[in-house]
Amino acid sequence: MGAVRKSPPITLPTYDFDRLVASGLAAYQRSDPYADLLLSKLERAASFAASPPPRDVVAVTCRVRYRLDDEPTVRAHRLVYPGHVIASEEEISAASALGVAMLGLRRGDRIPFRDNATGSEHVVEIADVGPPRSTVDAVPPRPFDRLLR
Repeated sequence: MGAVRKSPPITLPTYDFDRLVASGLAAYQRSDPYADLLLSKLERAASFAASPPPRDVVAVTCRVRYRLDDEPTVRAHRLVYPGHVIASEEEISAASALGVAMLGLRRGDRIPFRDNATGSEHVVEIADVGPPRSTVDAVPPRPFDRLLR
């Protein structure tokens, strides 16, 4: 497994950031084991208002092709909001250890992560990022916009 010297920058669209913060806080209140992981990742993230996100940024609803631990096999899953996993063979929750690790990365980025369920350490490398499924469905109104008017 190749060494990862430092964590790459994390960039997320504002609509993903807002929804994931709300989801992370709710998970924290439920004592979800991945809540701390998700919230600490979001704390390091920079958000941007562009819609759709740049083609090479891993955002929720994107199809992500990736490698685990320098395996030759490239895997692919669509990243979905926590609680929205329908086809578990094709989708992965953005609140899972792997989903959190991939959030906000770009093509070619590598980052280590720990799977708390198995206790094992892994490194994920982003091979490619597909476009989000639908930016119309993914963009909720900003939660506090109405209070600012």
